[in-house]
Amino acid sequence: MRRYGNYSRNEGTLDSRLIVIAAEGERTEKIYFEALRAFARNSRVHIKILERDEKHKHNSAPEYVLGQLREYKNDNALDPDDELWLVIDRDDWKQAALRVVAQTCAQDEAMHLALSNPCFELWLMLHLKDVASLSEEEKKRIFENKRDGSSDPYLKREMRRLMKGSYNEAKYNAFILVPHVRDAIKRAEQMDDHKKARWPQGLGTRVYLLAQSILRK
Repeated sequence: MRRYGNYSRNEGTLDSRLIVIAAEGERTEKIYFEALRAFARNSRVHIKILERDEKHKHNSAPEYVLGQLREYKNDNALDPDDELWLVIDRDDWKQAALRVVAQTCAQDEAMHLALSNPCFELWLMLHLKDVASLSEEEKKRIFENKRDGSSDPYLKREMRRLMKGSYNEAKYNAFILVPHVRDAIKRAEQMDDHKKARWPQGLGTRVYLLAQSILRK
């Protein structure tokens, strides 16, 4: 029997695939993926969400988040069908930093990059709205994600409006969203018109690939 933290899997069985997620955000992604795990009820998939220790609690740099995955892989014996997912935002990170993590993921079959451009809230929004059908002006506002006279960027303000004031990146009810995950997957995939690129160069999110893997039996 192999152990993965508090998860164990019998040798020689097809109990489940292990999906390990390291995310840029402290809470937003964790809340969502915990809800998706409960909603999917997929006994063939075990999801482990890595958390940062107190010392590195606010370190969201892509290379650090990637380091969490590499450390996990070095410390645990993984099966060939196990997956390591890096969930990060485009935001204002330099192209050079993103290229490094993208290249590392591309060179390791177990590692996958789920980057959202501009940020994870775009993935959340796709559960409630078909972004591709919006006007070019509205899509520009989403992509630029500006702090227009507010402490919060545009997408956070829009998510708060869509969820009738109940959205906070550190505390929100993701169970409102996850029943619409297949709609979000379809919408995100339709927006991904350069699938061979390592991440969406324009408005888009690759989190749909991770969601597909979580739902796959």
